[in-house]
Amino acid sequence: MNRALILISAVLVAAFGCGPAQKAPDQGVFEPLEFRIDSLRLGDTLAVGGLRMSVPKHWLAVDSGTLAKLSSVAQRDTSKLALQPFMAYKHEQGGPMLLVSKFPRAVALDAQFIPWAGEVTRVYREQRPDVLVQEQWMSLSGVEALQLYSRSPQLVHLKIILHADEPVGLDFTVPLDKWEDEVHSIESSLGSIRKVYQ
Repeated sequence: MNRALILISAVLVAAFGCGPAQKAPDQGVFEPLEFRIDSLRLGDTLAVGGLRMSVPKHWLAVDSGTLAKLSSVAQRDTSKLALQPFMAYKHEQGGPMLLVSKFPRAVALDAQFIPWAGEVTRVYREQRPDVLVQEQWMSLSGVEALQLYSRSPQLVHLKIILHADEPVGLDFTVPLDKWEDEVHSIESSLGSIRKVYQ
């Protein structure tokens, strides 16, 4: 393995929380994290929960029928993790997917985001006992967020829970053999997140 590849791997480990799991911040201290934005890797713009962001280029919105099926599956979940799919995007060549969700049961979270997101993390780990879930509490352009990263032999799954006007979930699911091709587009997408001021 050459030095450049080692350096790139180290950067990805740091950026995507692949190191030791971090505990929730006691005083609401979120690590500022900035991603380099490559505008050539960005596609459609999305507004949800008081936030605006761009999805990765070549990731296209799914049809209403597919979104309805995702919503139907989500409604079966009665845990703290229960979410409401808002939009979903899939790479035009298949494989990588982004699910954008709201959390309808999460209310009055101004002072309760950390304990609520911590409970979501607990449930999320319980539902995935066969993989190691790494967590990182961070701030993306002033937006508090919790990142949950896991990797199986087949898939990389990156869940980002954003504390905006209402909690917003971003679930990036990428086949392992496509991760290297798509990771910079995902970084650019996360770097594009901004609060929408009325």
